[in-house]
Amino acid sequence: MDSKTGVPVVGGLLTFIGAVHTVMGIVVWATQEQDSELSFWFTAFGVVAVGMGIAVIEVERARGFVTVPILAAIVVLAAFGLLYMPVSGFLSLLLPLAFGVVGRVKSRTVGAAAT
Repeated sequence: MDSKTGVPVVGGLLTFIGAVHTVMGIVVWATQEQDSELSFWFTAFGVVAVGMGIAVIEVERARGFVTVPILAAIVVLAAFGLLYMPVSGFLSLLLPLAFGVVGRVKSRTVGAAAT
């Protein structure tokens, strides 16, 4: 594949966060430390995060940056989660978001310099 980016950092981080979320959900489910419904949703959203991470990797490779709508979706998810649970795993979404914003700004700067 003709990748426009060296390493798809944002998608990689989202995939990693989703994988950890999924494993933690399965462990909590197996040990029965929480309600099974809570463990189910924790695990399910981990799988969704892995899928989103893989999709973002493809966007990063194709475009060289993460698009604004994807970054906006991450902002909304992180903001909603942090409002509901300020000290939680939602804080981990700020890292891929920061890399995504920096990458987007760099792509605009490079594009503006080329014209």
